[in-house]
Formats: sequence, structure tokens, C-alpha cells
Amino acid sequence: MNVNELKINLGSVSFWIKENQIQFNDSKATPIFAINPEGGSIFMIKDEDNKIKVFYVVIGKGRVDLEVDVSSLNSTEKHMVAYTWDLFEGKKLTLYIDGKEVATKGIPF
Repeated sequence: MNVNELKINLGSVSFWIKENQIQFNDSKATPIFAINPEGGSIFMIKDEDNKIKVFYVVIGKGRVDLEVDVSSLNSTEKHMVAYTWDLFEGKKLTLYIDGKEVATKGIPF
């Protein structure tokens, strides 16, 4: 899928973090991705507190943050990351790492 085709109301992204690309327990901020579909933005970082954080912003409605501690992830192994959002029926955000749901949060707007 083309990133330009993503919608802020409903979608998903998935990708691999390759071996030694991110140090998960170094207490340093590392940007992972930022996309700006029409009507909002989605950002993902590995922050100084060794958590992956996702910021889901819908212009005119609000922001929802999702986070998970990743300090125990092995940096010498590759990891599959997926993130889904549904502003319609499910009204939730979900983060998966290596095929396992690791965090979910409701969208209050």
C-alpha cells in the first residue's frame, strides 16, 4: 500500500525493525515513523524510557497515546511491528510486536 493512500479514520501499518537497527534499552529516543494522512498524524518513537510510543492525532478531535515497554526486546533480532486504528466501529488503537498484541487503547472521540 502506498503511504499516501492511508486514511486517518481506519487503517494499519506493519514493518520489520531489522537486527541492530534500534537499541531497545539504551534510554535514547529513536524515531520509528511518522505519517500524515489527510486529517491527522501518526507518530511512533522508542523514547528515553525504553517504551515504544504511538501518538494518534485527529485534527479537530484530539490525540490518543499508546505505549509499551520494549526494554527486554533483543536488539540483535529482527522484530515485526504492526499498528492498527479504527475510528469507526472498533474505536480503538492496537499495537502488535512479533505477532502478539502488546497494547490497545480506546478512542474516546
